[in-house]
Amino acid sequence: MKRNIHYFALLTGFLAGISLAREAYAETNDAILSSQELGIPEPLVFDLVRPLGSPRGELEVNALITQSSQTGQFAWAPEIEYAFADGYAVELELPFENASFEEYKLGLQGTFGELLNGRMIHGWQALGRHRRHENLYSGDILYLNGIRLSDRWSIMNMLGVRRTDFRKRGDIVALLNNNLFYHYSHRLTFGVEVNNEVQERKQWGYRLTPQLHYSFSSDKAVQIGGGPARLDKGKKTDWLFAARFIQTF
Repeated sequence: MKRNIHYFALLTGFLAGISLAREAYAETNDAILSSQELGIPEPLVFDLVRPLGSPRGELEVNALITQSSQTGQFAWAPEIEYAFADGYAVELELPFENASFEEYKLGLQGTFGELLNGRMIHGWQALGRHRRHENLYSGDILYLNGIRLSDRWSIMNMLGVRRTDFRKRGDIVALLNNNLFYHYSHRLTFGVEVNNEVQERKQWGYRLTPQLHYSFSSDKAVQIGGGPARLDKGKKTDWLFAARFIQTF
């Protein structure tokens, strides 16, 4: 009998710990504008369509701005993202280079659910692109996995493949995106994002982006970062700056 009471007390304590942990997760949500209960941030460069687990009706408008220190090239891309069902979202992105409209980009994302007693959430993402000037069609398919390590630390990983051209014999590129985040305060989050691309001929490209996320209010935020990149064969290491301005509704 005493042993059963002891086990019951341990179980009660464990469940209470999970409940308190979830409250801690929710406290970080405002700083990163993530509506799903684990509060895992979206990466700056390779962002999600919406946070995994977002509720139906959630809408976000954002703009990504990037600049190269090597070429001085300025690129920007307005996006609109909408959760049309619980855990499912669609986005439309229109990338520009200076004043030139370069491509259409359409994204679709779904959520599988939670694992590890609610500490992990996973899902999938599919992206399609049409580059207007080259009349080129390409696409990505990725598996998404986010884990809340503690009330301060979380990770988001993406693993998938890219077909560089559907109309011709395009290359197959392996994609691996790893992110580590530290929730410093209710409004401020620090992170580091590593994007890897491995082509069929074992050519490897990368982009490393330390970053910070700051929330001005419950519906306005900014992400800023920059770092070295070597994504194009034969080119020297470049330094890329990036910023994303976010408004949710």
